Amino acid sequence: MALAAIYLRLSRNEEQLDIEEILTNHRNALIKLAKQHKLTYDVYQEISSGVNTQRPQLNQLLNKLDEYDYLLVMDIDRISRDNAYAEQIKTMLIAHDIKILTPQGAIDLTQESNEMLYSFQAMLANFEYKQIKKRLGRGRLAAAEQGRWTMSNKTPLGYEKDENQRLVIVEDEAKIIRYIFQKTLERVSSNEIAKQLDMLGWRSRNGKVLTTSHISSIRRNVVYYGVVQARRRVNGRVVDEVFVENAHEPIISKQQWLEVQKILEENTTGNFFNKRKVTRKLQNLIYCNCCGRKRYIQIDGNGTDFIKSCYYKISNNTCRDRGHKYLPVEDYVINKVKEKKADFEKTVQKLKSLDTTDEENKILSQMDSLEKQLERFEKRRRNLTIMRADGEISKSDFLIMSEENEEQIKQVKQQLELANIQLKNLNNTDKEQQVLEGIIKKIDTMEALDSENCNIFLKTFIKKIWFSTNAIANHNTKKDVPEVTIEIEWL
Repeated sequence: MALAAIYLRLSRNEEQLDIEEILTNHRNALIKLAKQHKLTYDVYQEISSGVNTQRPQLNQLLNKLDEYDYLLVMDIDRISRDNAYAEQIKTMLIAHDIKILTPQGAIDLTQESNEMLYSFQAMLANFEYKQIKKRLGRGRLAAAEQGRWTMSNKTPLGYEKDENQRLVIVEDEAKIIRYIFQKTLERVSSNEIAKQLDMLGWRSRNGKVLTTSHISSIRRNVVYYGVVQARRRVNGRVVDEVFVENAHEPIISKQQWLEVQKILEENTTGNFFNKRKVTRKLQNLIYCNCCGRKRYIQIDGNGTDFIKSCYYKISNNTCRDRGHKYLPVEDYVINKVKEKKADFEKTVQKLKSLDTTDEENKILSQMDSLEKQLERFEKRRRNLTIMRADGEISKSDFLIMSEENEEQIKQVKQQLELANIQLKNLNNTDKEQQVLEGIIKKIDTMEALDSENCNIFLKTFIKKIWFSTNAIANHNTKKDVPEVTIEIEWL
């Protein structure tokens, strides 16, 4: 008696409601077909996409082709919807002299007409798959335009879907999201946030530890300020996109999200987060005024803290700014911060009197600068299109440069949106007053703060401290040392 292999495949995203029931029906139909032809059989069954070439059950079947005389399937598209892979399987079936049986009839691949029929049906299956995928993509976009969550059955941490496919907040999970964004605003690193979440016993929906990768993804996700975003891709490129704000209740405000994005963009070198235990008040704040790189603090043989000499390369030339004792620099900065107290007090008085002219002018100036940047990037977009049309650049170069330019445009627009929100919030100054009043109180007790807490406090209003001895590092101790440069860049 001849031996047959029954292959059953169904895709999870097919429109039928009960996959298990359909698989059972298909199995019964093919077993009946095997009995009609008096065949013994082995059954191979799986749930997978027809374009997937890595299917365990199919691969197992193909590895044992020399044992079989027939292959039983419901239709050719069950074997593969990928043209190239379908042709590869056809070659293997011909080599092993295996006939295909379907409920619609037999296909003997040794006959030229049947071979052509197989290839034609495989081509139709591939075309049908692309059409189904296109319709599903358009359907998801149409649903997303109505504010419904259609990107996947899995919802983001902090949300679940209601009966209308809209996201609703799950409070036990939402507290994790708020914590992550708040700690990022406090410039706590993702590694440290992950440790703190682990200590609190806060886990993912599946009970797994939240890693830095999870945290990085969460901090970039627009869904948390109420957005539903959906994209349709063709050959890896976005051809259609939906972006709907106020689609569901936000876990954080849009302003918080934009402020976090600004911090993340600034953090290209990792200097904006507290990553290690801080042992000095100015740790990770001092930068070389000559080359712009971070300056490090060490202890010399006598146990004295000193700022290391700078040896970074600039255009093949080494920066050799001389080292310096650390404590005088710390004292200078602390005194400057105390002097800044008067400015903070004036700002509080202005806020109390609702005189926000200076702040408004500062934001308007920032917006003007951003508008000019945006205009420049949009001009570059037009120029790239013209250059591509004239054949001055290749398609691949055009795509790479366009993607980089679009990313720049996106970042500038986000910063403009944040500035707009800040401008609108100028009249709502209670929170800013409280923050500044807290800073003023803390300034008087800075010496009593330990290094770590003082460092965190300073980072709330100091961006960088630019330092240079204005002298080249050498062994000549008799040479006159010029006055050092210490400039504070305030946030």
